[in-house]
Amino acid sequence: MMRGSIEHRLDAAFASPDIHQVKVPGEGVVAVVLAYNEALRFPHFLQHYRQLGVAQFVVVDNNSADGTRALLSDCDDVSVIRTDRPYRDHKSDWRQLICERYLEDRWVIFPDVDELFVYPGWPDRSIIDLVHYLDAGQYQALFCPMVDMYPKGALADLKYAEGDNFIDACPYFDGTGYRYCPLKGSHRKRYKTPSRQVFGGTRERLFHQDAKRPSTYFERALLKHFFSMRSNAPETSIGRLADHLVFKLVKDALPYTAAIQSKIPLIKWRGDFKFSGGVHGIDKQIRVASDWGALLHFKYLDDFQSKVAEAIDRKQHTANAGHYLDYNTQMARLMEEGLYAECSVKFTGTDSLMACGLMRSVEPHISAS
Repeated sequence: MMRGSIEHRLDAAFASPDIHQVKVPGEGVVAVVLAYNEALRFPHFLQHYRQLGVAQFVVVDNNSADGTRALLSDCDDVSVIRTDRPYRDHKSDWRQLICERYLEDRWVIFPDVDELFVYPGWPDRSIIDLVHYLDAGQYQALFCPMVDMYPKGALADLKYAEGDNFIDACPYFDGTGYRYCPLKGSHRKRYKTPSRQVFGGTRERLFHQDAKRPSTYFERALLKHFFSMRSNAPETSIGRLADHLVFKLVKDALPYTAAIQSKIPLIKWRGDFKFSGGVHGIDKQIRVASDWGALLHFKYLDDFQSKVAEAIDRKQHTANAGHYLDYNTQMARLMEEGLYAECSVKFTGTDSLMACGLMRSVEPHISAS
């Protein structure tokens, strides 16, 4: 792609002079982050990723009004691109164009501000050591389940202050109730990596239980045998076809509004990659490590109610913020009762994720903390 062409596309997608002033170091992992009104979370978010060893942050600030830009302006390792272009229409373009312009053949991580990336060997092993390990195995991406984190009590009782550790505030997650299976519909054909995604967990337990019909004993047995969190995704085209055929036998008994609970947030970028919208998949078939990291997801801090109202008002998320409408129907109960249940497990390090099948470590020297 010629420079003039990419510059024109950058101008069209961002409509901001900031996009031409991005500075990235010559080496190291770079974080590309999309943000709107995240001043509450940014202090601990930045601390976490700096401790991992992330070299630079490129933040697309979608016209925040809560002091996000002022907070970031004092950070030497953050380049801020302020834009008022609609998030819904440009979120994939923003990430792809930044990488195409500045980060070709570089390891890039794409976290949301409410996500903490952890992996086998964390916190002692740096992200630099991790990508050296991935390079040695000729891998191009790391797969990560999204693990929703929450407090033990009512959300109304949670008092999170700017800079507090996310994990201290919300140390629990669902230890069961996940499945590892192919996507439904056309997305499976269009976005080839990864061949399977994670579904279930907290979000499905609370918000997405509707299916076309109840599951049968046979369907539950198939799900347990073929699509448990400890099953393996097929590596060949014939295996992927067989995977899809088995999945067709059970899909009508699964919630039809299920949210994807996994991403490939760490990628060695190549210019022809295209995201599926979020960071859930890309259109090329590439080598993904057998090891898994995880994204600890902190949606349920004490600003959850205002964040849901904000998302519904902006209508910038999938299906006009359809999932946020689902959250809103349960809001009163969540604020009064919280999310804790019999399946809840306290996060005590990566061992607790390994025990639940939410993280994998293949090499013995990439050990859990």
